[in-house]
Amino acid sequence: MRRTLFHIPLEIFGLPVFGFGILFFLLCTAVAAAVLWRYKTVKKIDEDIKNYLGLLLVGAAIIVFVVPTVAEGSLGFPIRGYGFFLLIAILSAVGLAIRLAKPKGVSAETVLSLGIWTVVSGILGARIFYVAEYYKDMAAYDPNTGAFSLGGTLWNIVNIPDGGLVVYGSIIGGLIGALIYMRLNKLPVFPLLDSMAPAAALGMCLGRIGCLMNGCCYGGITDVPWGIVFPEGSPAHLHQIEHGETFQYGMTFTEVSKDGEQRVVVKETQRGSTAVKSGIQTGDTVFGIGVMHQGRPASWNIHSLRELIFILNEIFNNVPIDETVRFDIGKGADITSAKPFFFRHRDSDVRAVHPTQIYSSVSALCGCFVLLGLGRLRQFRSRDGMLFAAFLLLYPAIRFCLEIIRTDEDSFLGTGLTVSQCVSIAVFFAGIVFTAWLMRKAK
Repeated sequence: MRRTLFHIPLEIFGLPVFGFGILFFLLCTAVAAAVLWRYKTVKKIDEDIKNYLGLLLVGAAIIVFVVPTVAEGSLGFPIRGYGFFLLIAILSAVGLAIRLAKPKGVSAETVLSLGIWTVVSGILGARIFYVAEYYKDMAAYDPNTGAFSLGGTLWNIVNIPDGGLVVYGSIIGGLIGALIYMRLNKLPVFPLLDSMAPAAALGMCLGRIGCLMNGCCYGGITDVPWGIVFPEGSPAHLHQIEHGETFQYGMTFTEVSKDGEQRVVVKETQRGSTAVKSGIQTGDTVFGIGVMHQGRPASWNIHSLRELIFILNEIFNNVPIDETVRFDIGKGADITSAKPFFFRHRDSDVRAVHPTQIYSSVSALCGCFVLLGLGRLRQFRSRDGMLFAAFLLLYPAIRFCLEIIRTDEDSFLGTGLTVSQCVSIAVFFAGIVFTAWLMRKAK
């Protein structure tokens, strides 16, 4: 796991990189060259040129107005591992789609323009799907008061570079965007969908490496030799704390409701831990948590388990190792019974989990090779759309099995299945119907 790969400095040789700087100049130059080359080829302002200009406007707005606000002080602009591999995945997928579409008589420029529509709509769909599925995790709290932060929550919703895209959302959103573009430009739909299927699998393969860098899409606790131990404060670690699967400061926690009020209590204590030696017992209430620094008391009040997880995440990411964490713990719901307990900052336990990101990456790569192999068979070459139908059958089957060992999704509507498993079933049956429809059509 490595969320930040490196930082781009704000200045190079005294010249600004962002804003109206070097990057803005390079973007304008590249788009101008593409527009001139395209205009020289077709002798008119066509749809591709309009897409290039649209890309210029979007890119310029991001470089001038967004990037400077995201820069991390003197360190510069952070290049996140998730966003980096997402970009590599997109470029690789578009490149493969261009290569596969060429024998079908579709130009590289057309596929590139189609790719822009597909990628933008795919990312939008993936983010909407993610926010809808993990809406509870979008909530942010003021680090000083513990109060709900609307601004922080909105930032969590739009902060894609730090991770948070659902593959099925990208498939649905990307497919809708691609179909709209093909319809508007009267392009051959099924041949292009056949070209996009292996490309999508390749993109998933590389995109999952970004999930590994970000620490999301993790698996369940395991004892296999190749299990991965993510760092403290990682999504897998916080999930273990939230579900009482690992001890934190010698305690596990749970949330209880009594007389219409929610409170966090100690679920279990670890034998021989500082918590046990301090007299903390199962059922004690956690009223507050904070960092003890130069005599400063606990800063946050705790009302729910999610607030506790959020604060622990802030502590893991922002508090030096040599500082002390303070818990205010008491009996029942009476806050006057609360007493301060002090623990070493890193007195925690992180358990190994299945590297499902690697499983997903390898399976997607194998799926890409399978689709490329099927594309060479006469049965698939003779019917446009059959390769895309194979993708609709192959990916849901793989994803359904992988979801069995992933623990980052809860049961959907009490079905015992995750949201992705339910969507996998729906997509698989859609693939069956689509295949049957194609088989009834003439070759």
